[in-house]
Amino acid sequence: MKLPPGRYTAAHLIICCAGLLVGPTGLSQQPELGPHEVRLERSHFVEMRDGVRLSTDLYFPVGLEKPLGTVLERTPYDKGTDQFRAEPWSRARYFASHGFVFAAQDKRGKFESEGEYLTTDGDIEDGDDTIGWIARQPWSNGKVGMMGCSYPGFTTMMAAQSLNPQLAGIIPQSAAMATGSMGNRYSLLWRRGGSVALSMALWHAISGSKVFLRPPAGLTREEYLAVVDQYELRPHGLSFDKLMSDPALLASTLDRFQQAYLTLPVIDILEGFEVPPNDWRLMTSLDIADPWWDERGYMTDDARVDVPALHINSWHDYGVAETFIHFNHFRGNARSKQARDNQYVIIAPTSHCQAETVSGQTMVGEQDVGDASFDFWGTYVRWFDRWLNGNKNALDGMPHVQYYNIGANEWRSADSWPLPGTEYKKFYLTSNGNANSRFGDGRIEAQAPEGAGSDVYVYDPATPFTTVSALTGKDLDVWGGRFDRRELQTREDVLIYTSGPLEEPLNVTGPMTAVLYVSSSAVDTDFEVTLVDVFPDGRAMGINIGSLRARYRNSFEAPEMMEPGKVYELELDMNVASNTFLPGHRIQVEITSSRFPNHDRNLNTGGNNVLDTEYVTAENTIHHSAQYPSHVILPVVRP
Repeated sequence: MKLPPGRYTAAHLIICCAGLLVGPTGLSQQPELGPHEVRLERSHFVEMRDGVRLSTDLYFPVGLEKPLGTVLERTPYDKGTDQFRAEPWSRARYFASHGFVFAAQDKRGKFESEGEYLTTDGDIEDGDDTIGWIARQPWSNGKVGMMGCSYPGFTTMMAAQSLNPQLAGIIPQSAAMATGSMGNRYSLLWRRGGSVALSMALWHAISGSKVFLRPPAGLTREEYLAVVDQYELRPHGLSFDKLMSDPALLASTLDRFQQAYLTLPVIDILEGFEVPPNDWRLMTSLDIADPWWDERGYMTDDARVDVPALHINSWHDYGVAETFIHFNHFRGNARSKQARDNQYVIIAPTSHCQAETVSGQTMVGEQDVGDASFDFWGTYVRWFDRWLNGNKNALDGMPHVQYYNIGANEWRSADSWPLPGTEYKKFYLTSNGNANSRFGDGRIEAQAPEGAGSDVYVYDPATPFTTVSALTGKDLDVWGGRFDRRELQTREDVLIYTSGPLEEPLNVTGPMTAVLYVSSSAVDTDFEVTLVDVFPDGRAMGINIGSLRARYRNSFEAPEMMEPGKVYELELDMNVASNTFLPGHRIQVEITSSRFPNHDRNLNTGGNNVLDTEYVTAENTIHHSAQYPSHVILPVVRP
């Protein structure tokens, strides 16, 4: 098999590891430091309940001798990186300069910290123990906040479940951690609709090492500091810093992964790469409903929390829908009225861990979305001033929901989510039987079809529909931003349905759903539905996407194969969005059966798509008739 034409770009690397980009390199401009100089105390060893010690760097504001509130970030990405230690600006120095102690901690088993690393494991207990240790220190006022983006945001959410009374306020950013019982999503970090995000192979290759060379365990801090600089803590193989600083190495690595993503079985993708031991094979081989996941502490419907939270994300982040699930869960399940009443969410128009990059001219992929400026860092300081310093007026007037509407290109606010007064409107798919490619006759209508109709396409796992441009090599997937998808829509294995030009603005803000009536020649196959905004000049800009492996149409716990030729109703969660379709624009829906290389390919056999190597083609049919009215449900917000 050959990969579809085109080269992968750094987009995969940035999307899966963007938690590293929230330091200075991820900013359009550096926020202003506070009035205090900063002093670093490196490598304090904090003992956990099982005796394992986690290395923690402490940043203090010089000249403030009174007990202070502490902002904690627990990371698998090395607390010694520039996002914390760099001068004159870094994440840690920013908060310390504004009068907080900042604590940066290596997760269990990573870099300087002792113990065994297992991806996503132990963060409830370790977060709880670290918060308790900080609160007991003479320099602490007993109040701890937590924050972090991507994986560090995940550790923040996990610690919230400890119900530690010293955890006073948190800022989880891009922290998708809902499980199947929360909105029936089963995101589990890289599972979506039953498929596997292949970019997590690259993440494990460069950030998932379970092995680090360290000085002997048990040394005092003084003994450790005397010898630690004689050791190289980072593995010498692939690393984020090396790849981003060496264009030739980056290009060659991405070329290698370009072919590796085609590997069957999927579990063997990293074979042939010189990477340290990691959890890719373990976590990829597990069934999506394996009880093993329940032991990891992912948030479920009955998870209790009790902390004010400022939830941060972006419309083009893979976990933005989970952010709203978390926001509403905290509002409904927090133990105290204070926590329930103090849940806030801010959604930027950007992508994963890039909220703070908004500026006077914000580009989201290829689309200029206008002046999306927002004082994120000032908001973070005010947040911690409220909950760590007790300044009750710090958040006066702040709406509970703030979001950027793309199209109208302006910040808007509300008190709840979904927005009050939202109308869930059906848009029906129809054609004359040839919706294949953007040159076909697929249409979107306001009324359900009266007669019979369907569209057929062939999905071949050997030549899957790909989001990679053959012309530019860019990945045009919606998780990276908004890109013109017309080049992708020339294939016969993608169905395109387009409305007429709109006469009035249509504000689509909220959760979206696709209801498809499908049949297939295969016992199992995938369906991918993308919502697109078609501009008057023809540009087709992706908004968001829904994915579903057909065997999971009724349940993730009890998959059911299809009977070839039989019609089934599938409901696809298409995530959330806020997009105003302007007059002259068209609503477009794109349907296909793969989203390669972002998702693994369904091999259409009904077997294990991660462990198997054999595949068959599938002839897939989308029905649109009076009996089987396929449609999308969009949340329409009236002026």
